Amino acid sequence: MNIGKASAVHIDIIETLPLLAELEDNWNAVYDADDEAQIFLSWKFLNGFLSHTPGPWFILAAKADEAADTPYVAFFPLRLQTTIKNSDVFHEIRMAGSGDYTGIVCRPEAENKVVPAFARCIRQMNWARFKLDNLRMSERRVRLLLACFPKAGFRSTEVDMVSKVDGIDLSLCPYVTLPNDWNGYLVSLSTNTRQKIRRLLKQVDTTGEYRITVATPETFAADLRTLLRFWEARWRSRKGDRMDGLVRSNGIMLTRSFQSGMLYLPTFWHGDRPVAALATLVDPRKRTFSFYMTGRDETFDGPPSGVILHAFSIRHAIENGFSEYDFLRGNEPYKYSFGCAERKIRPTVLEARNGRNLGGRIDPRGIPDVLRQATELHRKGQVADAEAGYRRILEIQPRHADALHRLGQLLAARGDFAAAKRLFRTLTTVRPDAAKAWQCLGQVCESLGQHEEALRQYLEFMRLQPDQPDGFVAVAKCMAKLGRMAEVNAALLAAIEPASAPSVRKWRDWRGLPDQPAAGEHSVSA
Repeated sequence: MNIGKASAVHIDIIETLPLLAELEDNWNAVYDADDEAQIFLSWKFLNGFLSHTPGPWFILAAKADEAADTPYVAFFPLRLQTTIKNSDVFHEIRMAGSGDYTGIVCRPEAENKVVPAFARCIRQMNWARFKLDNLRMSERRVRLLLACFPKAGFRSTEVDMVSKVDGIDLSLCPYVTLPNDWNGYLVSLSTNTRQKIRRLLKQVDTTGEYRITVATPETFAADLRTLLRFWEARWRSRKGDRMDGLVRSNGIMLTRSFQSGMLYLPTFWHGDRPVAALATLVDPRKRTFSFYMTGRDETFDGPPSGVILHAFSIRHAIENGFSEYDFLRGNEPYKYSFGCAERKIRPTVLEARNGRNLGGRIDPRGIPDVLRQATELHRKGQVADAEAGYRRILEIQPRHADALHRLGQLLAARGDFAAAKRLFRTLTTVRPDAAKAWQCLGQVCESLGQHEEALRQYLEFMRLQPDQPDGFVAVAKCMAKLGRMAEVNAALLAAIEPASAPSVRKWRDWRGLPDQPAAGEHSVSA
């Protein structure tokens, strides 16, 4: 997709994993050049996440021209969510990725042109809300992006990230810039913290009742189960019904990260009893450790396991040449004892002022989600919203077979047989070999009293599915209503000859009819 010559930027939209795979080297080159890039925007992490993401996602990829060999200079990962309510369909564009940070990957020298170009491209899409959740981006890039959404057409709201439960501000993200050596790091801490860390680590560095193991391919599955079991016990009361899904998705993500060499998972033991574990995402390209999740046995009353595991992980990071230990979102006080500075992320929501999708239509890439939701609403009896979903699909794809079929069924059930007939008629041209389409068309014709026309549709249904008893019954009923009882056998034979003589016998047996009607008798009673 080219957004215009004036911008001197060409934008392609990447929507499949094979195309994303082809971008790995190009993506990594841009990622390495971008000081704002972070692990959740790395190719390896994002590719793994998107491979397990249901629903439509897409990546805006920018370069200077349309030439195939021109490398991209920026990437903007996004996804589309759909809601049907109040008899309309609403799209929300969200940031793609799983984790505490989102953003754009961009070569610094290109951002002045690329970021506005991304914004203009997004404005051409069909959405009611654009949710820039967990946006970690410089003020400069944020201004470039938001400037393309003027107040006349859009509302911009910065999201309040302060938890109402414990007052933690999830927009504040503490991090430690790591020195070259462990002692240099300890010297930067307060005297009390420095002495505490030395004392605690001594307990796991020497042979005794406490120890720390680091997950290996052989122990990872068990270590992960320990972590998730402790984490679930701590948070289930707050997460409620979402917990099972969160445990499952975190398990998948952490397993994928470990297999990719992007996870550091130490477990703290008291003898043979695991009492805590900590998962940290490792970015070898940016040389960062990002603390992701911890869990501990709440009944353990020994040394503070969280302090021990963080200190152990920070020491490991320093010894292996890493430059940052990021505590990610949340200004919990304990984090600052490790010598943290903090950065602030700015989650923002943009909304169309009229509350409707831009352009007054749905986004084509959202059609599968719209159909799925409309079908479920239809099944639950919420027919106004279901009808809205089907009609929105047909506005942009008038020959969408499933939408034609399901809207036709909805209208027929409501008694609007003429409108249903038009839909089923179109459906038979879209799927001429679908027997169900002809059957539905026959049924609405019959409901309209158009028995001759209904008969033609039923005969086509029988031709496509000669073994279905419904077809025989429908044809017989139409013949009876047309007063053509003597023609029933001939019509049936004409419909199914020459291949389905056994079906005729099956039908006769099912109806309890003799092979040949007696002289002067009709073959089907009215």
